[in-house]
Amino acid sequence: MSNNASSERRKASAAPKLSIDQAPVDAEDFEHPEEPKRARRSIDEDAIGFIKGLGASVWAYADSHHYTVLYGFIGFILAILILTLGLWATIVIAVFAGVGATLGQIRDGDNGIVNFFRRLFSGKR
Repeated sequence: MSNNASSERRKASAAPKLSIDQAPVDAEDFEHPEEPKRARRSIDEDAIGFIKGLGASVWAYADSHHYTVLYGFIGFILAILILTLGLWATIVIAVFAGVGATLGQIRDGDNGIVNFFRRLFSGKR
């Protein structure tokens, strides 16, 4: 029993004793009184302006480079699918999506995919 009591005393003495006596701090104390509010508002407006300008330039690039953005996005989606599902599962999904798109075009009366494969395998270019 003395062995048990000594281990309990060691545990009690090893426990940290921490107390924090601190009054709540107002948010106003963190503001810089020498910095005018107008200057802070200007920085916020500049940041928002930068983001708007960046968005406008990205849209302008996407508008003038349709296929670059489209194929980049398709490549990104394929990379995610290959990394998460694996190569063969991604290939199966792509084949089924291609068959579905082909059947949809046939039903719509637009045989673009069928004509592509017809030209590809007929030898006529």
